[in-house]
Amino acid sequence: MKCSALKLCSGIGLSVFVAFAPQLQATESESFLIKNATLHTATAKGRLDHADLRVANGKIQQIGVNLEPQEGDKVFDATGKHVTPGLMNARTQLGLVEISAVESTNDTSTEMEGMGASFNIAPAINFHSTLIPQNRTNGLTRALVMPYNGNNLFAGEGALILLRSEKNGLIKQRAVQSAVYGSAAAGMSGGSRAAAYARLEKALSEATYVRSNLSQFKPGIKYEFSQSLDDLKALIPVLTGQVPLVIEAGRADDILNLIALKKKFGFKLVVSGAGEAWQVAKELAEGNVPVLMDPIANIPSFDALTVRLDGAAKLYEAGVKLIFTGGGTHNAYLVRQSAGNAVANGLPHTAAIEAMTINAAEVFGVKNYGQLEPGMDADVVIWDGDPLEVTSNTYAVFIQGERQSMVSRATRLRDRYWQLKGSQTGYSR
Repeated sequence: MKCSALKLCSGIGLSVFVAFAPQLQATESESFLIKNATLHTATAKGRLDHADLRVANGKIQQIGVNLEPQEGDKVFDATGKHVTPGLMNARTQLGLVEISAVESTNDTSTEMEGMGASFNIAPAINFHSTLIPQNRTNGLTRALVMPYNGNNLFAGEGALILLRSEKNGLIKQRAVQSAVYGSAAAGMSGGSRAAAYARLEKALSEATYVRSNLSQFKPGIKYEFSQSLDDLKALIPVLTGQVPLVIEAGRADDILNLIALKKKFGFKLVVSGAGEAWQVAKELAEGNVPVLMDPIANIPSFDALTVRLDGAAKLYEAGVKLIFTGGGTHNAYLVRQSAGNAVANGLPHTAAIEAMTINAAEVFGVKNYGQLEPGMDADVVIWDGDPLEVTSNTYAVFIQGERQSMVSRATRLRDRYWQLKGSQTGYSR
């Protein structure tokens, strides 16, 4: 059977793509079989070579070797190609910012008095943002959207999203609580880390009191607390373990202080940034504290003088659960480049894939996502090479079994100006 590189070839009861067409538009969820791929499963099975993966009804149905297509399956010949779960960047402002320098396109923080921990950014997320297709076409299918700090140590409540343009991709609002420590917190607390620590401890103590005496507090009455009543109520899910508290900190001593705070109040702590975390890897592992980091960030500062490129590898060796971010918001998909650099500096390849998929899912409560495993949502990306190599590209992206459009603002601009004619010759340089 012969057909051109971008045409669909039909057989009896099944259809075969002999090549991929990245420009194809999104389709509804359908059944398909990926054949003869290198699968990066993000499970105990690790990497599977020359393996097949079948999807139906938005879920991964089978993984094996020499699987036979079922009636109606589309078949992808993925010989020489790699397949991963859809990647997740665990610290972004996707949908909250379009042009960083233009205030009207920036919803990342608030200076409103009394709104810190209670600042829920979910209603501000713009699912028509041009940054969503830009990142999705490069392999990112999910993200944790976090607010920035305004004038409060607590930045507010983050949300989990699917990167589906023109659809509400909200998975879960109020998924995490975020705060800041270190020099940034000191600057909000009279200039001292000690004062910042006291403020964090006091807020959690007051929230504990409010939780135990909730019926006593009436709306519209001003109470003498260090935080607003709404902010203290927003911290109750942290105290009950329903949501993790992500705290930005870099210095080793700062991280140890946060571990002590976790032990006192019993909340789920995630340390973000964590430049010197490798120095206290043993304490982080013993305290079951995950680290959310950009492994390529290795520029020393007074918050992290000893930051190093092999920090992720050292944390992994000590048994710390790693979650990766990187690339900023406009290029959040570059989290995979950061992960690749971690591998170049000693982190196992499988651990890097897990840090962008299942680890984030487990820590932040994302169900049915993060692994190539039967029963999981079919967030699947097909790559033309190793996904951690910067020269590799996506060939097809699926979210919950739906093939996604590979068109973005960047590709439209590329196509518009690829061949310049007539009066456009002024662009020739």
